[in-house]
Amino acid sequence: MHLSVLLNNIIFTLMSPIKYLIADDDPMYLANTIEQLSLIPNLQCSAICYSALDANAYLQNHLPDLLILDVEMPGLTGIQLAKSLKTLPFIIFISSHVQYAVDAFEVDAVDYLVKPVSIEKMMRAIEKVRVLFEMKKSIPAQEGFKIESNDSFFIKEKNMYQRIFINEVLYIESLGDFVNIFLENGQKRIALVSLKNIERQLPSHNFLRISRTHIVNKQKITALNSSSVLLNKIELNIGKSYIENTTNNIIGNSGIKRFI
Repeated sequence: MHLSVLLNNIIFTLMSPIKYLIADDDPMYLANTIEQLSLIPNLQCSAICYSALDANAYLQNHLPDLLILDVEMPGLTGIQLAKSLKTLPFIIFISSHVQYAVDAFEVDAVDYLVKPVSIEKMMRAIEKVRVLFEMKKSIPAQEGFKIESNDSFFIKEKNMYQRIFINEVLYIESLGDFVNIFLENGQKRIALVSLKNIERQLPSHNFLRISRTHIVNKQKITALNSSSVLLNKIELNIGKSYIENTTNNIIGNSGIKRFI
């Protein structure tokens, strides 16, 4: 066996298995997805459900690490199920339609996959979950993020703190107990801190919450309309309840008036 393959197998063996629940009302597609998941190391199936209602009943007494949910199911959708849970595991949504993606990420989904899902896309989604799963196990929550000054902060990566300068940050995206921090150079960093808690700690003169899932660096905003902000070519939707505050905070009285 090739040395790199052997090392990878050893690493996966040492990792705790990710326990998952899968729910889909299409028996054939459910079987296909389970077969794909069986090819991915260190996954353990805790429950197979044919509806979100069945999944909800199971979740009353069990909490797997990961939910893999079809969106459209009779009686209760996968998104409605996620919104009803007090404690959210990691979630991957699967759907035949793209239009539910925004709603899916509103409940901090790790990924949203459109059917038919290739094994490569499923493996990438599971790898995202695995990174977050291992971070959550190895980094105490209070050590995931530390504000350093008005011009920088630190995030914990493995065994060391990494400094991020505020003027390098474009925007921050919620991932439940984690956030994705998108930088101007195209890099993305992950920090073990919720969006709510990072919002409380970041300087408000630099950052603005524009939705349930996004905080933006106000200095990086290049355009604004009634429903979204632009950071050059990146467009982020403004949440309905955030529109007035976002507009006032960014534009205020600084707009050029026709008459004075």
